[in-house]
Formats: sequence, C-alpha cells, structure tokens
Amino acid sequence: MADSENSRTLPAITPGKENPERGPSENLPYIIDRRNLLPVAARLLSQLVAEPGNHRRASGPTPVREMWPRWYACHQQRVRATSLREKLEKELLEEAGGRPVMTLQIVDGDAAVEVRSFADINRMANQLDPEHLSQARAELRLHRRRWKEADQRLGYSAAVAVEQELAQQAGISGRVMWITPPSSLTEVTAKLHCLIVMNDPSLKLEDAPWPELRTMLKDLLRVAEKCRPKSSDGPAYSGKAAGVQGILNLATQYQDAAGKLGESSSKPNHLPRRLLALHAMELYLNAFLLAKGVSPTAIRGVRHDLGERVRMASEAGLVLRKRTVAHLATLSANNEYYIIRYAPELTSTLSQVSRVMATVDDISRKVRKALRVSRLSNVLYDQRSV
Repeated sequence: MADSENSRTLPAITPGKENPERGPSENLPYIIDRRNLLPVAARLLSQLVAEPGNHRRASGPTPVREMWPRWYACHQQRVRATSLREKLEKELLEEAGGRPVMTLQIVDGDAAVEVRSFADINRMANQLDPEHLSQARAELRLHRRRWKEADQRLGYSAAVAVEQELAQQAGISGRVMWITPPSSLTEVTAKLHCLIVMNDPSLKLEDAPWPELRTMLKDLLRVAEKCRPKSSDGPAYSGKAAGVQGILNLATQYQDAAGKLGESSSKPNHLPRRLLALHAMELYLNAFLLAKGVSPTAIRGVRHDLGERVRMASEAGLVLRKRTVAHLATLSANNEYYIIRYAPELTSTLSQVSRVMATVDDISRKVRKALRVSRLSNVLYDQRSV
C-alpha cells in the first residue's frame, strides 16, 4: 500500500489536456495525497450534490445527497468550535495559573497525591495534619475562584458546551447517513468521506482497512469526476454570449440590489442579500477572467467555488486585500453558497454580512481598476504600434 497513499495515477483528464466538451479539468489536482484528500473530496462533493437534477426527488426518506451538505456544515462548525475552545483553554490556563488542582504530601510518607476537589481533601483528612489540611482547603478554594473568574471572563465553559453539542449533532447526522441506502456514485462517495472524516480525520491510521479506505475514496473521486455530466448538458452560461462589460454591468446590478436590500432590512443574516452579494462576486471575477483570456468553459467548470475563482484571478494578475482573499476561501470552505440556498437551518455558521459586503466592494473596486488599466495599456500599445 506504499504507493496508494501518494498515487501518481493519471486522472481521467490530465492537467493541460483540453476536453472539447468540458474544457480543462480543474476540479481535481494531479496528485491526491494525505495533505489534500479530504479537502478535495469535500470540494468535489459540494459541486456534485449541487448538480442540476440532484435537487428533485420523490417523497420518501431524505437522500444522502441532501444529508451530506448539512452534516459537513455541522462538522465544519465543530472544527471551528474546537479551535476556539483550544484557544480559550490556553488563555484560561495562563490567566488562572493552571488548573484548580493541588499536589499534597502525605504525612509520614514519600507519596504525593493530586487532589481536585474538597471531597478529595476530606478523604485524606486522616493522613494530613490539621495545619496542612486547613492550608490545602484555603489554597484549593483560591485556585478554584481564580479559575471560575477567568472562565466567566473568557467564556471557556460555554465554548466547551457548544463544541460538545456540535460534536453530538455531527455524530448523529453522520451515523444516520451511514445507514441510509445510497442511490448514486456521488452518495457512496459522500458516505465514505463522512466515515473517514469522523474516524480518521488526520489520515494517520495505518491498520486495515483505513489505508485501503483512503485509496477507495481517491478512486471514487476520480471516477465521479470522470462521470460528471458534460457542461453542454447543463444550464447556459452568460459568458458564452455576453461580453466583459455586460457581465460587469450585471454584477453591479446585483451588488446594488444587495446594498438596497440591506438598507431596507434590519436582519443581519438576510439570506437574499447574501445570495445577491455572492452572485455579484462571481460575476466580477468572471468578467476579470474572461478579460484575461480564460475560456467560459473553464470558468463554468469552477461552478460556485469562489476560492478557486480568486486563485485563478490572482494568477492572472488580480490583486485583492489579504482579508478579502481569506474570506473568499472561507466562503468556499464553509459551503456558504449551498447553506444559503439549501440549508437555511445552518445560517448560524455563516460569516458576518458586513464582511460579505466588504468583500464584494473590494472585488468590485479592484476588478474595475484592473480592467481599466488593462484597456489603457492596450490602447497605448496600439498607438505605439501605429
């Protein structure tokens, strides 16, 4: 299994090879290994479950393709909650001077005993002299008061409770998905991805069947990518007919609509406003990429992945603020587009709407500036040529 964890098997469409129907394959990297297996799987699954036709179903049990986005959003929430809890725990230990734990020396003995409560001290009362017993109680009371005050100030206990609740929700959601019969290759891939994330998130387990399961997930990703519907079967893309200026104008209309909707609404998580802003971001980046010579087919292949769009735009010369780039990556990693459209019960995981509007404003300014400079350079070049 040594080679299976770092496979160099060529994907169905190799990088740089043009597919006349779908354009270059940009969804899967050339090499899938332990560093990128789970993020790549999550990104592709997010695209697959959003395929046209995947949202129509007859009455009956909820299919896996609808369970997976909700489970993954909950999992991502739990990951962020764990990161926050670890940060607060470190701050709490520094501020409180350690956990409310004491080490007592037994009278007439060399053994040291760790105590965490007054009940522990009371059980050892006959092994301590009265002076040490009173001092131990006073010190433990002081340590616990410091810990409690720091805890209330930092909110550590609340963070622990949130983390535990999210872990329980993700666990229940994942187990329900495991026992739900799949109806497609995408759903099988989603179930396997969930299984590995919940049991081997660091991809370090070497006992069978975990290396084999990781290899199977990579194989399923390659097959799923190969079997995706051709772009000609999907909805029309405005970039085929519209010019760069037309797309810019459309992006401005969506951005203005998002701004006006915010002015008339007091709800900080107003979903239509977010959707308008995200679509404006896509259109601005599409216009820039088209102006830089990227084919409409390649842009369509990125679907709603803003993180991948900004990566392509950055390579083509677009310079955005670091906070904007980081936020675009967060929007993609957290599947905010799909939560807004298909999982409104998970809106608590969304980034702040003010951050969304700041991001679309920055993209708008930088794209328009870059395209103006590009047009001016072309004009000057033409004049010099004449």
